[in-house]
Amino acid sequence: MDATSSPLTIAPQRATAAAYGRAVFAIASATAIGMALAGYATTAEITMLYLISIMLASLAVAAFDFCFVPPRFAFAVSDLRYLMTFAVMFAAGLVISTLTTRLRRQEHDAVLRERDTAALLAFTRDIAAAVAPRDAAAVTVAHLEACFSVTASVLVTDPHTPGALATLAGQLALAPADLEVVRWAVDHGQSGGHGTETLGDAQILAVPLLSGRDPVGAIAVQARHDPGHRGGAALPLIEAMARQAGLALGRVKFADQAREAALRARTEETRNALLSAVSHDLRTPLSVIIGAATSLRDDPERLSAAARRELVGSIVEDAQRLERVLGNLLQLTRVESGLVPSRELIPIEELVGGALTQLEDAIGEREIHLDLAADLVVPVDAVLFEQVLINLIDNAVKHGAPPIELRARRDGAAVVIEVRDHGPGVPAGLGQRLFDKFVRASTAPGAGLGLAVARAIVEAHGGSIVVANAPGGGARFSIELPAEHPAAIRPHIDELAGLPVRDVAS
Repeated sequence: MDATSSPLTIAPQRATAAAYGRAVFAIASATAIGMALAGYATTAEITMLYLISIMLASLAVAAFDFCFVPPRFAFAVSDLRYLMTFAVMFAAGLVISTLTTRLRRQEHDAVLRERDTAALLAFTRDIAAAVAPRDAAAVTVAHLEACFSVTASVLVTDPHTPGALATLAGQLALAPADLEVVRWAVDHGQSGGHGTETLGDAQILAVPLLSGRDPVGAIAVQARHDPGHRGGAALPLIEAMARQAGLALGRVKFADQAREAALRARTEETRNALLSAVSHDLRTPLSVIIGAATSLRDDPERLSAAARRELVGSIVEDAQRLERVLGNLLQLTRVESGLVPSRELIPIEELVGGALTQLEDAIGEREIHLDLAADLVVPVDAVLFEQVLINLIDNAVKHGAPPIELRARRDGAAVVIEVRDHGPGVPAGLGQRLFDKFVRASTAPGAGLGLAVARAIVEAHGGSIVVANAPGGGARFSIELPAEHPAAIRPHIDELAGLPVRDVAS
């Protein structure tokens, strides 16, 4: 690894020509100052000058002896007292130099740890935000290549093919020999390859990615120099990043598995609840239809005309009920599977008229009040949105009391549609839960899907639907839709605007 090109690189300290030059300069400076002060200062005072330079080089003792100790300009010592001075100066210089070197080494190590910690912190922060294996792999490669002069790739194991490895991120081209190094690192859970004691002749360094004790892949790094250099700190930092990356890959893998398990559990729960709720609503009308049809088939002569008409009416009514249940199931499946409504500008009067016609038998003699703004059009899928109105009106018929009121108006950039009944209203504690699947407000027949379908279709149109108790009693459902939509088309509006609405009244 190129130790000089990385912003995190700090090379081991070594004696250099510059260091020797600084030592010589310090000694020369102390000597020059001492020579200048020789006529004014004592030998003891000049000694203090050399204590400063002694911190840089022990040669200061020799320079002091040569220049200031009698006989001057010779290394001979006329007075043995100076030998004690030399010893003290040398010992003091050695101690000070040792302490200074230790402080510099500690400073060097502290700077290295600080930079490694900052790099690891940034990497941990970014990889914690990864929500998919490819995201975690891309973050790992980006940080490795930013911190070191390397090319990196992240490879993961293939659970379906033992021994197979797939590249998730990185542009490092791996030869067959390099892949063997990566497989060794994955199989043994240890770093191998260039710069390590195992397979050291390889061109790449492979560091395993472990999620707990389980290998999930490896990092492959190719560098120009031994990654064990950089003051001995590069390989530990790469391995620390690999540990974080392995945990992140395991986390997103387990998160995906948890989401899949939760989805399967919800699907199974929904299927069971759907079968339980719908089976009654399918079985009851089917039983009525079969019974009435059997009576018409087996005893036609003994049935009066009125009895036959009643049986035929029962068959038609329960067949329509079956059709509504199956229609709700179909629409709910379509919308929840991501159906995008095909919007057209449809007159609200046409939608309401179609819904009332579909529910003619269910409404019977109940009183209906209409208050629809003239020429009001809405950008909706006509088939889907007519189902919304059918479900809301059918809900008012089943759980409310007449008169049933339908209102529609333009409110700024929105169209507001209301369906109200005068029954007991929304039971306490239900509120917006009425729109959940299989939730029913009373014991009236139904699977509890109609309002769930209505909400799903309204939200697919970019609108919202709420329910509340109306003043004076009864429940009021309010739909708010965007009045304009760029995808909506205008088919034959001039012809449709004049269609009459059938007013069902007592």
